[in-house]
Amino acid sequence: MLIELPHRPGAAPTSLGSWWYVGALRDAARWAADNATTDVLTLAGLTATGVLPDEVEITWDDGLDYVVADLVGDPYWHDPAATVAPDLYHLVGFDTRDRGVVRLYLALPARGTIGMDVATADPKSRKSRPVGWWASTKLIALLNPDASESLEALRVPGAVGPHCGGVYDATARA
Repeated sequence: MLIELPHRPGAAPTSLGSWWYVGALRDAARWAADNATTDVLTLAGLTATGVLPDEVEITWDDGLDYVVADLVGDPYWHDPAATVAPDLYHLVGFDTRDRGVVRLYLALPARGTIGMDVATADPKSRKSRPVGWWASTKLIALLNPDASESLEALRVPGAVGPHCGGVYDATARA
């Protein structure tokens, strides 16, 4: 299947960030599966059927899309390595836990795979975070090997997930 998406480089609000493409691909793939099509999905067709909006808007799903795109790294700035910090982590999966919370599965060189719960909504207002809050910067600070106590302070005692050896709760972090 071939999916045609717009290319809008430049500055916001006319540009499209990598987070937008994550959501667009998810929505187009979901639409194709629901409609049992393997045809070429054109930009005009996806817009006409309402799969892609005419105007860029930020939704709850975009918050998740932004976190994933930010942690994987924008290919304009980083090598395509499934991370912006390959010496610290690799994003190996994610799972929506609750509205506004996602568990990131991170492969860490010294610890194996951990589950890190992060908020895609502001912890106080519960409103969707604006895209651009730089999840990778927060995560890199928490995973800093010179300050391993930062990560340990977030460990949920006794909690393990089906895909990780330990769970950490960073939902209260800004």
